[in-house]
Amino acid sequence: MTKVAFIGSGKIGQTIAFNTIMGGYIDEAVIYDIIPELPEKFEHELRHALASRKLKVEVLGTNNIEDVNGADIVVITAGKPRKPGMSRRDLFVDNAKIMIDLADKLAKRNRGALYIMVANPVDMMASVFTKYSGEYTISTGDQVETMRMRSYIAKKLKIQVTDVNGYVGGEHGEDAVVLWSTVTVKGKPFDESMGVSKDEVEEYVKKIPGEIIRVMGGTTWGPGTIIEEIIRAVALNENKVMSIAFPHKYEDEIIHVSEPVVVGRSIGPSLEPLLDEKDRWHLMASIKDFYSVYKENLKQLEQSLTAKQ
Repeated sequence: MTKVAFIGSGKIGQTIAFNTIMGGYIDEAVIYDIIPELPEKFEHELRHALASRKLKVEVLGTNNIEDVNGADIVVITAGKPRKPGMSRRDLFVDNAKIMIDLADKLAKRNRGALYIMVANPVDMMASVFTKYSGEYTISTGDQVETMRMRSYIAKKLKIQVTDVNGYVGGEHGEDAVVLWSTVTVKGKPFDESMGVSKDEVEEYVKKIPGEIIRVMGGTTWGPGTIIEEIIRAVALNENKVMSIAFPHKYEDEIIHVSEPVVVGRSIGPSLEPLLDEKDRWHLMASIKDFYSVYKENLKQLEQSLTAKQ
């Protein structure tokens, strides 16, 4: 029996929940949101879809967070979304306050669950939730960037995306780095002579989310599908390599930075030791930069919380 709770029923939350529930591999789903009637009406939509697919999944939509209990996996999308012109880090203080509240309310009712963070800035929100809940939390990290990278190389070279492998690591977003020592095309190490430059690929991975947000108002279908794959890997204990952010102890904090790692019911081992020296240097630089910005953001958060008292 696998029970998954979805915290937040916005566009991305609905997309992730729909893909997961329609996958037919979980037994029970709880959908929570603070907006009156939204999760309840979404539950009806899901039940209609389940009837069409003839799937047996028990679904509950609720505005009562006490209904979120005994989950094996908790997926958190709740929070303010990124708007055109905003960086993910701009959302830190507002969304961190939401994570602190959720950490208090969810952890005591879902002890031992694997928490999957989606709300932005996703890696920092995973770190905040871990800090205040004490529960094991992962961020969806750079798995989305990884698929963007693979899809772009495949499109440019006019080949099947299944012929492209490799990972993106570091902090999710503009500071993500392509781990070029992992990238292969039809089993051969990537080379610019194949027909696309590294700079072009890296620029695409960093710029395309902002372009999609500018035109469509948000990135939904790609991340919603990719994040469902992470949930599936955990729920079915698939033990597949994905680039997600998991807890790293650095200085005096637990922080989340992505690197290729085996994902199943438990997380690990990491493939970081197998990367070449340059890629490992980029990951360490990402960890140091993340820590510096995270500590500054925590100071702002603490000042905001103190001012409110």
